[in-house]
Amino acid sequence: MTLHVRFSSISCFFALTFLVTTLVSLPSRRLDQVESLLSFKNEFTLSCNNSVTNSWNRDAISFDGVLFDKDTGEVTELKLRGACLSGTLDANSSLFKLHHLRYLDLSLNNISSSLPAEFGRLTDLEYLDLHQNRFTGELPSSISNTTVLTKLHFLDISNNSLQGKVPEWVWSLPSLTATNLSRNSFDSFPNVPPTVTYLAASNNNFTGEIPLSLCNPKNLLFLDLSNNSLTGSVPRCLSESVTVLNLRRNNLTSLPDAFSNSSLKVLDIGHNQISGKLPRSLEHCKSLEFVDVEGNRINDTFPFWLKDLPNLIALILRSNRFYGPLSSPQHPLPFSKLMIIDIAGNMFDGSLPPNYFVNWSAAIRPRVKHIGDSYSLVDFSGNRFVGEIPESIGMLKSLLVLNLSNNGFTGHIPSSMGNLSNLESLDISRNQLSGTIPQELGKLSFLSYINMSYNNLTGQIPQGTQFQTQNESAFEGNIDLCGFPLRKRCFREN
Repeated sequence: MTLHVRFSSISCFFALTFLVTTLVSLPSRRLDQVESLLSFKNEFTLSCNNSVTNSWNRDAISFDGVLFDKDTGEVTELKLRGACLSGTLDANSSLFKLHHLRYLDLSLNNISSSLPAEFGRLTDLEYLDLHQNRFTGELPSSISNTTVLTKLHFLDISNNSLQGKVPEWVWSLPSLTATNLSRNSFDSFPNVPPTVTYLAASNNNFTGEIPLSLCNPKNLLFLDLSNNSLTGSVPRCLSESVTVLNLRRNNLTSLPDAFSNSSLKVLDIGHNQISGKLPRSLEHCKSLEFVDVEGNRINDTFPFWLKDLPNLIALILRSNRFYGPLSSPQHPLPFSKLMIIDIAGNMFDGSLPPNYFVNWSAAIRPRVKHIGDSYSLVDFSGNRFVGEIPESIGMLKSLLVLNLSNNGFTGHIPSSMGNLSNLESLDISRNQLSGTIPQELGKLSFLSYINMSYNNLTGQIPQGTQFQTQNESAFEGNIDLCGFPLRKRCFREN
């Protein structure tokens, strides 16, 4: 009995000690800050039942998404990403009473209003994320009349309905290093500050030439101006510093002659009006992993010198005016890391030797599905290739998509294609292939799309499950194919 009383007393003592310690360790909260938070919450309706603000009340032990300064009790961080807030953010919002905010994330909500100039009151703000809301109208110009937001280094207002000119105050922020203006309707922007390292402004209405002010930031690493209406030449300065350069879907007409950037990893200039030759100086960009020049007017032979790029993963030359052979004894292509090659819709010609794919070691390595391995694609369609399909195609064990359609390939379908165990899409239509379809292809269990139409194939279509699920159109236009899904039955078919 005595032991039990002593044990109970000791337990109570430790429980009380823990409670006191917990209460002491909780950050102090200024009452006016709590009231401002609750008022801010009440300005909106909640469009779901699991909003992070559900824990907010005057007696709450914790305010989810809120960080209070442990010394002053002031709110310094407000993380309300996807908090189901629906309504307007007005100039008199209680949000702007939280003067010591350093981090503010209101992204992925349903806030529909113009962007209040009162953000300028939050003079300690370092991080501001408002992306994917329904903010409308022009950015306020009045903020430019005050010396505020001097600490702001991150600004994301993408995926809204903002329009007009990006005001000067945005580019006058002395600490700004990263900004995302994408997916709005902005039509012009002024000088870019030298502090910026990350600039995304895709899917807007920018016109005219790429501003030379983009040459001001000496440490600009990421630039995305895709899906605008920019014209003229790509400034040479952009070939000297950036790591990621995305100018896709504009109306640009020429590239710099000299690329000297050893840190450039991504170059995407697809769907412009660029003509001439592919700059040979790209061979100096040893870090290049992704090159996409699709949908331009480039008139050149295959860039065999790309073999000197040891990290190249994706090469997309689709829909240009490239011509000539793809194979040369003087220029073997040891693509050690290449996973995607798309040269469709050009004028390449000649034949491919049987060992053409032997050195494509990255695509040769077996791919284990569903663990995030790289996507693998070979698209040679819409060219003028002749001769047999190389038997070495069967070595590309990680291949998911193979398209050799609309060429002049002859001979039999290589039985080695049966080794492409991860293949999901196969198109060899509109060639001059003959003979039977190898029965080995019937074992490709992931093959969901097949097109072998308009060749000279004969014999019975393999009975594998993936073949039996195809439409009749996948095999039409051949000499003497038979069996399901064609209506023509084979003579010995059971």
